[in-house]
Amino acid sequence: MTRKPPLLERRLILANDHRRKYGVRLTFQIQRAAHIGDLERVSLLLSDGSVAMILPDEAFDFEVEGGKSYDMSVLGFPTASDAEAAGMQMAQALLLCAVSLDFGLRLSYQSHEPPTVFERALPAGLRGFSTGHTAWPQDVVLSELWKAVEMPLRDRRLSLSLELFSAAALESNERARFVMAVSALEPLAVQIDLGSEVSVAVDTFASMLSADTNVPSSLKASLSGRLLQLKRESIRQALKRQCQQWFPSNRDAWESIDYAYGLRSELLHDGRPSDLDVLLAEQTRKISNYLRAIYEKEFGLSFRVPATLCSP
Repeated sequence: MTRKPPLLERRLILANDHRRKYGVRLTFQIQRAAHIGDLERVSLLLSDGSVAMILPDEAFDFEVEGGKSYDMSVLGFPTASDAEAAGMQMAQALLLCAVSLDFGLRLSYQSHEPPTVFERALPAGLRGFSTGHTAWPQDVVLSELWKAVEMPLRDRRLSLSLELFSAAALESNERARFVMAVSALEPLAVQIDLGSEVSVAVDTFASMLSADTNVPSSLKASLSGRLLQLKRESIRQALKRQCQQWFPSNRDAWESIDYAYGLRSELLHDGRPSDLDVLLAEQTRKISNYLRAIYEKEFGLSFRVPATLCSP
């Protein structure tokens, strides 16, 4: 449905007109209210005419972790699908704002995706939704949010990477922060097929496996599935190829990213790194700067806090 001019849209929304009966809600946590300029209990007039409200999330006790939890509601949509699309765009905007200003932000949700659509006419209880110190002035936060809101909604893989990265800063210990930050690389890896020659060779190996009577049948399905995956790049191969596109003049970029990726594998598989003297906080800082630089390139933005790239 075509939107009316912003002023007319707001009149319909504020009048609780049934033609704009849908809204969408996002719940997010940050470490300190100062990160968003202490913006709470405020209404924001968006460029398309919809109205966003930021309120403290009273149902979620995040204070025990030293942080703050907020609900952002965006009101004024004719259909539930319009509200859902706007919710995804606002989730992307919040994450981009947090990355640009270099603070942690975690989206909280229980469904498959961050936004929860509700019908404004229903009582709140029936809507079905769940619930280094930096301080930024409100005008800076709003400037970054407006800039991010104008960005077209990107694919789900990029949004997931942003979400993992932004939430990493709010994890309770260095190991968890490192693992989640490095995990934000994986959704960025776009694996491509390795070509017809590789495909033919893999199919041949799969046929040989199927005909081999020495391999238990209970293992064949698993082994065959793993063989067929060889037709595409591995995550590591895809990241190496894309790293050359992201950082064509930085020879240290892939070495740093590959080292962090291998270190994460050690932690996940062995429970601790082989080198017990490694400083996880330093590795997290390095990979975070590379990720922030990647997001700048992917979105075509210049973040307020620039990424500081360094050698490994």
